[in-house]
This record gives sequence, structure tokens and C-alpha cells, in this order.
Amino acid sequence: MTSLFTKFTFLMYTVCLQTTIYIVCGVLSTIYLLFAWFKGYFHKAKERDIPPSCLRDPALGWHRFVKLKSVKLHYVEAGDSDNPLVIMIHGAPDFWFTWRKQIPSLASNYWVVAVDLRGCGDSDIPRMRTQYTVDIIAEDIVHLIGSLGREHAHLVCAGVGGQVGWHLVQRYPDLVSKMVLVHSPHPYIVHQHIHSLWKNYLKLWYLFFLQLPLLPEYAALLNDSDVIDRILKPLIRTKAVSEQEIEAYKFTFSRREDWTGALHHLRQIRVSAGGADEGTPEVVTVPILLIMGDADPILPLDTAYRSAEYVERIRIKPVGGPGYHAHVSHAEQLNRDIDDFLTVRRRQEVAASSSSSSSSHDGSESPSSSSFSRSVLGAGLSAVTSTYGRLSGAIETTRGNVYGIVHSSLKTAEQTLQLDHLY
Repeated sequence: MTSLFTKFTFLMYTVCLQTTIYIVCGVLSTIYLLFAWFKGYFHKAKERDIPPSCLRDPALGWHRFVKLKSVKLHYVEAGDSDNPLVIMIHGAPDFWFTWRKQIPSLASNYWVVAVDLRGCGDSDIPRMRTQYTVDIIAEDIVHLIGSLGREHAHLVCAGVGGQVGWHLVQRYPDLVSKMVLVHSPHPYIVHQHIHSLWKNYLKLWYLFFLQLPLLPEYAALLNDSDVIDRILKPLIRTKAVSEQEIEAYKFTFSRREDWTGALHHLRQIRVSAGGADEGTPEVVTVPILLIMGDADPILPLDTAYRSAEYVERIRIKPVGGPGYHAHVSHAEQLNRDIDDFLTVRRRQEVAASSSSSSSSHDGSESPSSSSFSRSVLGAGLSAVTSTYGRLSGAIETTRGNVYGIVHSSLKTAEQTLQLDHLY
């Protein structure tokens, strides 16, 4: 009875808090927009009729369109179509261009398809926000893979695109060979984290603001789409993005309708109390590489290690900074990690085939026994890695040196025991 009363109190408090935030956001945003209108900010937008040359760079691939069941999607294709397929799914507000530093790297060994999700870039923009649910977006990816003539593919996802990826590996595990996630922990863990502390609601104030109709779209256009400069500020500060690349974003999001679809993706993020009480999800069997920033005040690094509880085989790669743009700010390092993760099974298969004849005659252990031993050892190493990650926050002052030593040791053990394929 007490537990039921506590849940009811929590729910009512959350509803009241959300209603208050909606009202405050509505009033403040209306005042701000009126002030901006009187100041003339709506008239300062630069005319952008010609796309920057970086959007037409042939080194990034060829632009294609595909008509699916209810929407036409734009995507950029690179690499040999005979190679394994890699589908790249961006976050929001974003478009295919976010993968500009990964496409050339992966195209040498893979058939890379960087898609514009519905409502983003040059893809169709459905008007209703109900047409942007995770289920619908996931179905778009399923149909896209089918239209490309493939039965399965690797996924590389970022931000809210990662939530689509989690949905796909749970609903269509046979469709996904491996998945790489950039700063996108398990949705169940995200919901638990949001509802663990009241102050987490205040950190997500912008999600409440985005629920308002039209006002967020007009606010995004203020002062020559200054919101893009604020979103890319971490990259601008470290000079990881050029002026031309910033112009590419402002060109793509230069109209109000360009923002509608992108914001509809964010409007699907649930911050209600119901998310924390859902049933425990099933364990994901698809191998996952989760790249996670260690300095995000909203989604801390611990949410990545907690996500490992619901994944059978996972490799967690911490990087410095918030993590949302890790594939841009740490591109060279992450390109190596992604390529290593996606190709390791193929290397193991080649090594196994070359040594199969000799191992069958030298009296060594049987393949089944070897596989079992490596599975046990791999699970042990995974547990050590996860435990280390959980303790890293408690030793912040020496975390860099300790992590380097432990990571180097684990990497050496993986290579010696040939355990890479277990992650």
C-alpha cells in the first residue's frame, strides 16, 4: 500500500512539475520571440540559395533517393556495393553530413549508406509529429536495407539515431550484424537515470520547450540560426569544425520547415514518469560498441556501464568531453576503433581457416573446448572492464593514468587469447 501511494505521489508530482514547466516555457518563449521581433532578429538571416561545396564533395560519395512505403529518403552512398553494408543513422537536429569524417574511412572496406532520416536533410518531411515515433523510423531503416537488396547490415548510430538502433537490435536482431553507438546508452537505463533524481527534469528543460507548437521552430531561426552555433560550440572551441561546415548546417536548416522534422524526432523523447516503470528489457544478442563521453551532465559515463547489463557482448569506449559529437571531435581515433570492431570477426574467421588443418593433427584442444574457454575468459575480461568503469568516477584524479594501464593490459590479453570476437 505504501509503495502504491509513493508511486501515485511521484506521478502527481511529476505531472504538476511538467505542467509548470510547460507554462513557464510558453510564457518565456513568447516574450523572447516578441522581443526578438522588435529587435529585428528575424530579418538578419543570410540568404542561402547555393549549397556549400563541402555538401557536394565527391569524396563523400554519391547522392541517392529511395521511395519507401510512405516516405522518400535521401542518402549518400560510398564504397563498393559488393562489400558488407553499413547504415549510418544520425541524431537530431542533424543530417547525413555528420558522418563526413567516417564515410571515407569506412568506404574502403564497406558499402556505406549515410541516410537522412525522415524530416531531415533532403528526405521528405511529414507534418504530423506522430509520424516520427521510434517504431516508424525503425521501419524506415528496415525497408531501406531491403530496398538495397540486403538481408542484414552493420549500424552506426548517434544521438536519437541510437535509440532507433536499440529498437532495431531488440525487434530485428537477425537484421543487424553489429552496432556502433555514439553517446547513446540503453533507453531503459536513460529512463531510469532521468527518474532517479528530480534535478534531472530541470536539465531536460529544453525537451519541455520543444513540445510547444511552432515556437521552437521560430526560435531556431533567430539571429541567423544562432542555435546551430550553440549546438556546435564544443567543436568550434576546439576547431574541429570549419566555417564552411557550419554554413552547411545553416544552409540545410535555413527554413522553418527544415526544423519541423528534426524537432519532431526530439519531441518523441519521453520524460514522463511511466518510462521508469516499464518491464525489464530482454538481453540484446547483437555485438555492440558504445562510444561514450565522460563529461556529459545529462547522461554520465555510468549509464554506459549500466547498459552493459542488458547486452550479451558489448565494448565500451570512453572519450573525453560530452560525447555527442565524439565522431567529429575524436574522428581519427574512433575511425580506428569502429573499423577494428566491425572487421574483427572477419579476421578471426581467416585466422581460424588458416590454422584449422594444423590444429586437427597436433593434439591441441578441440574447437568447442577452445571456444568455451575463450568465452569464459572473454566474459571475465568484460566483467573486469565494466567494474573498472564503475570505479573510475571514484578515482577521478588519477583516472587517466589508471585507465591507460588497465586498457592496455586488457587489450594485450584480448589479442593474446584471440578474444576480440567476443565483444
